[in-house]
Amino acid sequence: MTSSSRRRFLQYASMTSLGLATAKLSGCTGQPTASTEAGSTSGAKPSGGTIRVLSWPGYEEKDVIGKFEQDTGIKVEFKNYVGGEQMLQLVSQSPPGTYDAIVADAEYLPKLIALGAIDTLKPEDFPEIKNYVPAYQNMPLFFSQDKMMAVSTRYGFYGMAYNTDLVKPEQAESWNFLLSPELKGKVSMFDWYLPNMGDFSLAVFPNRENPYDLTDAELQQVKEWMLKLKPNVSLISQNFQDVTNSFLTGGVIAAPIGDWLIQNLVADGHDNFTAVIPKEGAIRWSEGATIATTSKSKELAMEWIRYMTTAEPQARLANVKASKCQVPNLKAVDLMNDAEKKLLGYTPDAKNTGKTTAEVKTEQTVPRRLPTQQPDKVWQDIYNEFKTS
Repeated sequence: MTSSSRRRFLQYASMTSLGLATAKLSGCTGQPTASTEAGSTSGAKPSGGTIRVLSWPGYEEKDVIGKFEQDTGIKVEFKNYVGGEQMLQLVSQSPPGTYDAIVADAEYLPKLIALGAIDTLKPEDFPEIKNYVPAYQNMPLFFSQDKMMAVSTRYGFYGMAYNTDLVKPEQAESWNFLLSPELKGKVSMFDWYLPNMGDFSLAVFPNRENPYDLTDAELQQVKEWMLKLKPNVSLISQNFQDVTNSFLTGGVIAAPIGDWLIQNLVADGHDNFTAVIPKEGAIRWSEGATIATTSKSKELAMEWIRYMTTAEPQARLANVKASKCQVPNLKAVDLMNDAEKKLLGYTPDAKNTGKTTAEVKTEQTVPRRLPTQQPDKVWQDIYNEFKTS
């Protein structure tokens, strides 16, 4: 499947009936083996059987999962989702035991914990963590009351994307560039309040450790910044291809979308696009693998999660057709070719001796979170007001 066809899949995946998807998955005939507690280990590795994984697209691609299935005899069936709220719906509305493992965005782990949907893990069961980039060796969002709830699988950035033919690098150094009169009608956005409002919060309160921890007065300042931005925005869409096309046609020249979409454009041969982290900082998204509490195949699911932390599948996960990304296991970089390293920023950073661009961007960004001081709905209402203003 080509990268463009994979992205077309992403466009329409969110339209799939949740009930139909659940029925199809729960009707699979693969029989699980006896269950074990998450994080436990036994003498011999399990083999055979079937596990069911709920995840963002990419994990199911043959280059990522093929060797695991071949080596272990374990069949992995995937149900893809395209947003945290859809993931929660699938978990809460599915019969117990439907999923054995869940790949979730870090900020949604507390909601899964509140549902009693995931088990605790043991760090010692994942020796590859020692090879992880520092930010993901003990990432706080993957822990609850000092107990590990997920292990990192991949991450990426929501920085400033722009057309290098039409925007100078120094212009893109600040989020306030998006407010420039010259950008009227030339900004597009992927339609999700969390990353967008996180970046806009940083525009108003630069380099804050948690841009989602705002007082009511501070949140009002962010709202005012957003309303100043709105005249420049020509497109807000949940359709990935719409956002991509807005760049390709030249109608849009800048966007707060970052690397995840731009890297696909570059991979398709459009090298006049790039994405950077503004001086105020930017949001970083993070995914982690968990064990479903009601799984009857926890030992098999643990084998899959352990496998996903190792270098080879990490290298392939970073380069899936669905979307490019960074991965926490730095040993994976050794298994990438030069083109992959260049595309993903695993090359020496021009301004930081001894570090790659990906490492620098990781240090310049902060994790995406849920609002701290207000209910989610307060932020969503502000975002919806922004969209309709």
